[in-house]
Amino acid sequence: MIRLPQYGRSQNELPTVAQALEFPAIQRGDPVVVAGAAGLGRRVRWVHMSEAVNIGGLLHGGELLLTMGIVFPEDPAGLALYVERLVEANAAALVIGLGPRYTDRLPPALVDAAEKHGLPLIALRRTIAFIDVTEEVHASLIDVQIRDLQASESIHQIFSALAVQGSKPEIVLRQVAKLSGFAVVLENRSRQVLAFDPAERTPGDVLAEWAEHAGRPHRAVRTYYDPLSGWLQTTVGARGNDWGRLVLMAPSAGARDLDAALDPTMTIPRSLIMLVEQAASTLAIGRLVDRESHLLDLTTHSSLLSRLLTGDADPAELDEQATALGVSFRRMRLAAFAFRSRATGAQDPRDRQRALRTLASAISDIAQERGLASLVAPVDDFTVGMLTTVPAGSTDLEVGEAIVEHLRRDGTAVLAAAGGAGRGAAASRTALLDAIETAGTAASMGVDEAVVTASDLGLRGLIHTLRDDPRVVQFAERAIGDLVDYDAQHKTSLVPLLRHFLDAGRNKTVAARNAFVSRPWMHERLRLIGDVLGVDLDDEQSCVTLQVALLVLDTQRERSESQRKASPS
Repeated sequence: MIRLPQYGRSQNELPTVAQALEFPAIQRGDPVVVAGAAGLGRRVRWVHMSEAVNIGGLLHGGELLLTMGIVFPEDPAGLALYVERLVEANAAALVIGLGPRYTDRLPPALVDAAEKHGLPLIALRRTIAFIDVTEEVHASLIDVQIRDLQASESIHQIFSALAVQGSKPEIVLRQVAKLSGFAVVLENRSRQVLAFDPAERTPGDVLAEWAEHAGRPHRAVRTYYDPLSGWLQTTVGARGNDWGRLVLMAPSAGARDLDAALDPTMTIPRSLIMLVEQAASTLAIGRLVDRESHLLDLTTHSSLLSRLLTGDADPAELDEQATALGVSFRRMRLAAFAFRSRATGAQDPRDRQRALRTLASAISDIAQERGLASLVAPVDDFTVGMLTTVPAGSTDLEVGEAIVEHLRRDGTAVLAAAGGAGRGAAASRTALLDAIETAGTAASMGVDEAVVTASDLGLRGLIHTLRDDPRVVQFAERAIGDLVDYDAQHKTSLVPLLRHFLDAGRNKTVAARNAFVSRPWMHERLRLIGDVLGVDLDDEQSCVTLQVALLVLDTQRERSESQRKASPS
C-alpha cells in the first residue's frame, strides 16, 4: 500500500513560479519581480524561449516564457495587447532579460498590464544563458513526470484490484482517503450522499461542509476543481450512464484565487486527478457488475438457504438436504420470514455478524420450543431468514408475531417481514426473497409494526425497495431533476410548490392555501414549473410521473438524513 504525499507540499507537484525563480540557473540572473506578484503561485508546466510577439497561439498553458523583448512593440497599446494574449493562453509568467532592448527597467505600460492581469513579470538584471534555465527546469519537470507515472501505476494497481474484488463503495472511498489524506464523498445526481469517508476529519464536519457547498452548479466537464469550495470533482458513470459524482474535499491541493485567469484544475497535481478518476472508474464498474452481498455460509442451514436463494440448485437435491434437517420443501407448506435487529445501525461489522448469529440461534430455539420444523440462518449482513411450518389453526402472521414477542421478552427488539408461504423449492425461494426485501425496506422506512408484509408498505415501500436501482434514480432525475437544478441555481422553491399542488389532488386553490400563497401567484409558479419541466400539469399521467419522482427524491433525502444523524460529530 502506498500513501501519496500530502498535497500542497508534494514533490509530485509542478513547481510554482516562485519556486522556479529559486533555481540556480535563474538566480544567476538576479531576478526581480516587477509586477503580478499575486500570480507567483501558478504552476510551471514548461519553459519556453521566444522573441515572437504573436506567441500566444503557440502556448498550451503553464509556460514560463523567457525573452529579451527585442521585437516588442513601442506603443503602450501593443505592449498591453501582448500581455493580454499571454494571459489568454494561460502562460505562467513572463521573464525578460535586461540589456539589449531594456537596459535598466521595463516599460511602464508592460508593467501596468501585467499587474492588471496578475501575470508575474520578472526582470533579469544580469545576463544569463536561457538554455541553462530550460535544461535545469525541464530536468525537474521530467522528474515530476516520472513520479507521476509511478504514482499512476500504483493507483492503477490498487483500484484494479478493488474492481476485480467487487469492492463496495465504502472500501473504494476508504482507499481514496488513505492515499490522498482528504475527505471524500460519493453523491448521486440529486446531490444526495451515497457514501463518504472523512479521512482524518469527523463525519459531522465533512457532512456539514458538503451541505454548505452541495447546491453549487456543476460544470459540464467530467473532472474539475472548484476554487470556492476547494473540491476536486469527477463524474461517476460508464457507457453514457452517469449516476453520481465523486467529491474530494481538497482545499490545499489547488489555487483558490477566484479571479485567476488560469483554469484552477490545472493547479491540481496530476496524480491527484488520476486518483479520483481511477476511483470513479472503479465505482462505475462496481455499479455495472451490481454485485449482491455475499450470503453467509456459517451453518448447514445457511448453506442450504444460500443454495435455495441462488436458484440454480436441483430441487430434488435441495429437498433431500432439507429432509435430512427435518424439513421438506415438497411435502410441507413452509412460511417465509426475515428478521432484522432494530439496533444494528452503529455496530462494528464483526459485532454485527456475531449479533446475527446470536439472533439466528435464538429464533431457532424458539422454533424448536414451539415444535416447528424450520430452517433458520443469516442470509445477508443484516438479516436472518427463516422457512418454517405453521401449526394448524394459526396463520403465518401469528407465528411471526409470536416469535417477535418472545424475542422482545428476552430483551431483543426485531422487525419481522412475512413473505408468504408455499410448497416446493421454487415457492419457498420466492417467499423468502420477498420477506428479505420487505424487511430491508421496512427497516429503512422506520416501520414500527412488529410484522409487516410487502402490501403493508404500498408504493412508498416499492420505491424504497428499488431506491438503489440506477434506473429508478434516473427516472426521478429525468422527471424532476431540471426543477431541482432550477431551484438550486435561482434560489427558488418550486419543488415544494409542486408537492403542494400534487398533494392537493391538483386543486390549485387548496394548494395555494396549504402553501400560504395567493392563488394567482400559485398559477404563475405552476406555469413556470411546467415550462422548466416541459410538461403539462393538467395532464394526469404527467402528474402521476412527477408524484412518483418526488417519492424517489424523498427516499433519497431520507437516507442522506439518516446517514448524517447516524454519523458521530
